[in-house]
Amino acid sequence: MIIVDEYIAMRVVGGDWPASLPDDDLVLPTMAHWRLLQALHNPRGGQLSRILAALSEPDRSSLRWPHPEVLQVLDPRPLIDRAAALAARFGGGWRNAEILAAGVANHAELWFGTAQNVGPSVTAGANGLGLAIHIATT
Repeated sequence: MIIVDEYIAMRVVGGDWPASLPDDDLVLPTMAHWRLLQALHNPRGGQLSRILAALSEPDRSSLRWPHPEVLQVLDPRPLIDRAAALAARFGGGWRNAEILAAGVANHAELWFGTAQNVGPSVTAGANGLGLAIHIATT
């Protein structure tokens, strides 16, 4: 299992599996899924909205209701307490804390579509917790 961000999720659902991404179960944190759904239902012209606009309607539907054999969405309930503790320790909000908590709880690597999506609190947390961070290449 690997934890992926919304940018990798969009690529995979759109049929563009990054070459560097291992062939493993892909799991999307709930906050990342929420960000995708917000951009689908209320596009505001940002990076997510522009990428989503280029996807076909079936691909957008696949992001709304991911098929578990392609992309799973994490249940946040078991992560909330740990995420709160990690946010207190490393900073950042729910998105960053959920990513870290998911990595710890599932002994999973963290994969991001671009380096700018990682952020300092995730970097510090991953380093402090021994989690591997990867940036997907083409």
